[in-house]
Amino acid sequence: MNPVDAAVDGSQASDPRGDRLGGGASPVPGRRCFVTIGATAGFRSLVEEVSTPAFLACLAAHEFTSLEVQCGPDLAFFEQRVASLSDEEMCGVLVHAFDYTGDMHAHILLCRGEAGARPAGCVISHGGTGTIGEVLGVAAPLIAVANPTLMDNHQLELVEDLEEQNLVVHGQIGSLPAAIHRIVQLIPQGTLDDLPPYQPPPFPVAAADRFTLFDWMVLTCYPEELAAQTRALDLGESAAESAAHQQQQQQQQHLVGTESARASSREDDALLQLD
Repeated sequence: MNPVDAAVDGSQASDPRGDRLGGGASPVPGRRCFVTIGATAGFRSLVEEVSTPAFLACLAAHEFTSLEVQCGPDLAFFEQRVASLSDEEMCGVLVHAFDYTGDMHAHILLCRGEAGARPAGCVISHGGTGTIGEVLGVAAPLIAVANPTLMDNHQLELVEDLEEQNLVVHGQIGSLPAAIHRIVQLIPQGTLDDLPPYQPPPFPVAAADRFTLFDWMVLTCYPEELAAQTRALDLGESAAESAAHQQQQQQQQHLVGTESARASSREDDALLQLD
């Protein structure tokens, strides 16, 4: 079991550095910050910034007592940086680090506030749609940081658009303490410290409810696609209306023909009776 998994299930993990890096649960309840760089690419600049004295001091000033960092390929780099910090620079923040995990959801949930159980913390995530969608799905406060080293910096547009909708705080390398300050301001506005216990969504999800973050990203971040989808929907509705109108006309013609045939039949009967 890696150190952070021990923290998640409540057990103690032995580590020669004690509670500085990888120790047991924090002795003082407080907010938890979970940093994840994802599973497909490194994000050293993010790992580097969250291991600075300035960042740790900001966490402590906002009543964060625990920092967990999923480092990916930069685990050794992060551990060396934390080991070089003095106790004063650690500011009393308990730090856990690991490379990858098979249960990202458990770490995210620990940042979700729950009335009577724990205050809301925050997740600091790369700008990948999968992680962002999972964090938003459990209503945990989220700071999203676009990874500029990826092709075309494609995460930036998504993060900026989500911030415009007040779904995330856009964190930027070099100024993450400002993002922490902002997210802490938003927590009471959304009463995120007092959420009810988390209830997983039903599975399988009803087809009508299967609107994914990817769907949203395509339809809002790419206006040309949205316009094309809208045109297709309008054409579909027009075609449906035309078909319905045509069917109605056919039914009316059928009724007229039926009534005409009945009238002709009645006239023939009348002539026969006269004869």
